[in-house]
Amino acid sequence: MAKIISEVEAYIFKNKQVKIQDLMEVFNLSESTVRRYINQLIKSNSIIKEYGYVTANVTDNLVNIKARISYLSDKKIRIAELASSMIENGDTIFVDSGTSHMHLAESIRTKKDLTIVTNNLLFAIKIIDSDLEAELIMIPGSVNKKTISMTGGAAIRFVEDIYFDKSFITASGVSIENGFSNRTFPECDIKRKIMSRTSTNIALVDDTKFDKIFPFSFSEFSFFDYIFTNMKPNEKYLTYIETMKTKIIF
Repeated sequence: MAKIISEVEAYIFKNKQVKIQDLMEVFNLSESTVRRYINQLIKSNSIIKEYGYVTANVTDNLVNIKARISYLSDKKIRIAELASSMIENGDTIFVDSGTSHMHLAESIRTKKDLTIVTNNLLFAIKIIDSDLEAELIMIPGSVNKKTISMTGGAAIRFVEDIYFDKSFITASGVSIENGFSNRTFPECDIKRKIMSRTSTNIALVDDTKFDKIFPFSFSEFSFFDYIFTNMKPNEKYLTYIETMKTKIIF
């Protein structure tokens, strides 16, 4: 049952807004079964129920990881393509947790002789399944079940002796007031450590992350060399960073 609920959730996130009747037809389920699944997803804060249809709860990104990969996939693919253009043959790169990176795995297929270090379990699996010519290094640590990534003291210690050419970092929120922020403190710890060990730090954030503030800030704008996003941000961000080394590319 867990599998079909995940599939229903992913379908809702892919289509943004779905009628109950559509779910019955697509998954060949009775109305009572669909409503039971919907009630479970509402309890997990994954979806919002309206009259006659359900909507993906995009205000809470920490929902089923497979659903989030499908959500805003066109935007994330464009960001991943920008990111892949920065990667050169022979680079040692860090790939953070986050769903944009799942598309990065597909965008770097033509690269050679890479060393990829990641704490993103699903990204690691995607690299293993590809024909990419690369050495893959998985960071150990405690598993965050929401982001399917490794964090904690073991992860921090592991990367202390690694130096990265480029790191690709995600954030839950981006704001002038709070910089780059995240929902959980352990995620911030590993991001800070990685950024301190990297020559070129690159943020991958879609336009929905701007003007969002979350409890744990891990970086100021000036600590990033590049910010890649899918569309031009509000002019205030361009003005804010114009005296910094940071470049926003969209």
